[in-house]
Amino acid sequence: MSFLFVGALLLLQVPNIDGIMFYAFIGGNVAYYATGIALAFALRDNRAFCKYVCPITVFLKVGASRSLMRIKVDEDICVHCGKCTAVCPMDVEVPSNSRKKRNASECILCLSCVEACPVKALHL
Repeated sequence: MSFLFVGALLLLQVPNIDGIMFYAFIGGNVAYYATGIALAFALRDNRAFCKYVCPITVFLKVGASRSLMRIKVDEDICVHCGKCTAVCPMDVEVPSNSRKKRNASECILCLSCVEACPVKALHL
């Protein structure tokens, strides 16, 4: 959207483009942060904007779903206590090796789930 806005300003040779760009920058940032804060409060999720609105995540999710470096679960050892999922800041359904698990592409590899596992069933 911003590319179209700037492109239109340049093509139409609008006078005082510097002033317009400055106010558009300020207004865009205010709208960006206001949307993020509103979503965080409405959905009770401090990363709601990143998860549901941010256009960058479209590209990140594709790469993350095919990533070789991810948390793996040793199903033979796992006792399914839920401690790993409880400590995950990204709400990832940790005790599953499926690439289609809930919020799998949200994993930031903080390893808090690995540290919380009482039977050490999780590893990279």
